[in-house]
Amino acid sequence: MADFVLLPAAFFFHLYEFGQHVKGEDAPFLLVGTVLFIVATGILSSYIKISYIFLVNIIAGSFSFILAMYFIPDDGWFKPVGRDGAVLFLAVVFFLGQLLVRSFSKPILMKKEMRP
Repeated sequence: MADFVLLPAAFFFHLYEFGQHVKGEDAPFLLVGTVLFIVATGILSSYIKISYIFLVNIIAGSFSFILAMYFIPDDGWFKPVGRDGAVLFLAVVFFLGQLLVRSFSKPILMKKEMRP
């Protein structure tokens, strides 16, 4: 289940956002996709140790950072923090969102398992 969390979601988020910006279009699926990703990974991580979740998110954030350096230009679209800061900030937001969803979903899923 932890493989799902290894997606470089912060990179995909900014790649889609920047691509839509370059085309001069809105990014209509950005919020929905982000919320679905956070909820899905938060629920899937309910059965995984928190240390593994932390490690996997560090790897995914690092992978997002490296991919962004090669595929997304830092041309001023990411003004106050820059491209790298925006990608790392979003990786942290994804991690905190997963932990929040996990904290709500874990007790519910554990109760369902205990029922005969």
